[in-house]
Amino acid sequence: MKNTTIKIMLLVSCLVLVGTRAFAQNTVAPANGDTIMGIPYFIRIGEGTGGVKLGISTVSDVQKLFGDTKIRREQAKRNGQIYTDRALTYKKKGLKFFALDDPSNIIYSIEVSMKGARTEKDVLIGTSTQDDVLKAYGEPSYRSPTSFEYDGLGVVFQFNNGLLCKVLLSKKT
Repeated sequence: MKNTTIKIMLLVSCLVLVGTRAFAQNTVAPANGDTIMGIPYFIRIGEGTGGVKLGISTVSDVQKLFGDTKIRREQAKRNGQIYTDRALTYKKKGLKFFALDDPSNIIYSIEVSMKGARTEKDVLIGTSTQDDVLKAYGEPSYRSPTSFEYDGLGVVFQFNNGLLCKVLLSKKT
């Protein structure tokens, strides 16, 4: 009985280790985009999610992974200037991608709102509290009652009724 228990524990440990290595090797989301290795949208702070890499992936890459969607032009104010962005929204998947409206079409920001999506520090959308985020990432650069912004990490956590409801990703600065 004791040997069987040890063998089961070793098997589980190996499976966890294999899953962790797969994420480290830049796993690309399957065509349907719902999961990465069965885990909903593993969010890499400052890097990307669902196979989309900030500053590298393009609008075309997003469409190949998640399918065609209407591209809307939206205006945003950054550093005192107004920019026009291209936004690709996948509402059912809880994802929104932003690219500058220029020939490069490179994705510079991602909004993740899918319940159950998790960061590499096990902070989950729809489940984690403000205290959970503080324990995982420390004191934010900017804090309001509904959001924590981490400038150096390129992430904003937004809360509704005390629970994490959205993660906004941008490239690490």
